[in-house]
Amino acid sequence: MKSKPFIIAEIIKKSLVGELSNEEKTVLENWINLTDENKKLYASFKQSHKIEENLNFLRSIDVEQAWNNLEKRRESDGKVKNNFNLKIWIPLIASCFILCFYIFYFKESPIQPDTKIIAIQSNIHKNDVNPASNEAVLILNDGNTLDLTTVHSDSIGTNIKLKNDQLEYVKGMTSEVALKYNTLIVPKGGFYKIELSDGSKVWLNAMSKLKFPELFSSGERRVDLEGEAYFEISKDANRPFIVHTEGTDVKVLGTHFNVDAYGSVVRTTLKEGKVEVASANRTMILKPGEFCESSEGYLKKGLADLDRDLAWYNNEFYFKKDNLQSILNQLSNWYNVEVQFNKAVNKNKMITGSISRDVKLSQVLEMIEYVSDIKFKIDGNKLIVNNK
Repeated sequence: MKSKPFIIAEIIKKSLVGELSNEEKTVLENWINLTDENKKLYASFKQSHKIEENLNFLRSIDVEQAWNNLEKRRESDGKVKNNFNLKIWIPLIASCFILCFYIFYFKESPIQPDTKIIAIQSNIHKNDVNPASNEAVLILNDGNTLDLTTVHSDSIGTNIKLKNDQLEYVKGMTSEVALKYNTLIVPKGGFYKIELSDGSKVWLNAMSKLKFPELFSSGERRVDLEGEAYFEISKDANRPFIVHTEGTDVKVLGTHFNVDAYGSVVRTTLKEGKVEVASANRTMILKPGEFCESSEGYLKKGLADLDRDLAWYNNEFYFKKDNLQSILNQLSNWYNVEVQFNKAVNKNKMITGSISRDVKLSQVLEMIEYVSDIKFKIDGNKLIVNNK
């Protein structure tokens, strides 16, 4: 037996293609007149430009998880089931109806969904922007600069190779003479992966820079980081691996961790193993699932939100009560756009949501528009932010 959302969804679909029976028409009218929200929701289904907007929103939410979260919240608040907060539940109920509606509309309607969606997309954000791509510049020890997106040879030098669009350095060797340093620079709109000479792997986020030796010394393995990177360090008990940022050193033997050094506060998040964070004369040991923030010699440790801290590495945007300014800083780096705020826009507005980093900029913007009073316009490489 179909649940009520699916019954209503099927009736709505039939109404849009003119296939309603008299009995179904009565059911629909009763449902529409039940609440103002139902009236607005039905009206949105009749506007073609809303279809793609609703679909993009649905791509970014997990309805089942949302139901579970709200159920837990109601239970923790000690509320009786029949006395729930309608303002909290209405968006979720609407989302479920939307989901059910599109299941029926696109699976059963004679209208071809692909054609319909493509036609709608062409009218939304005409100047759309593609997500970040595999892009970086390598500065060699001798000063030569290589654009890695245009290098066609598999071999760059004696110790360097390009394989599957990532850099690999010859493994198992050490240097007993002066170290030769290379620098990998990832611009806005880019990301890159590199495998160092000890077998350690590093993923660099957009607007990041990694300075490292072609071959590590026999005493330690040290790299310099600006921006953000995720590290998987090969174990070597005799040679600690040290990530140096402005004012902070992260020391490990073999582990998986993330370092965010974009701003004045350096945030280290540990996924596996153990790391030591040092700043000025203070040190702090992290266990898996913990983070440490360091700034001007001050260290603070706590439990990390791995979904949030590692979202970029997991190819997601993950916002959890993040302010609009910080969110748009991420979008600026990932999509290589310049953000311009209207003076009336509240940059501290909190946004929660998640979406894949593989989508075009417009899809992320539509998700934000759906859950806020913000609207966007893409003008070339500029992203203009206004209130609705």
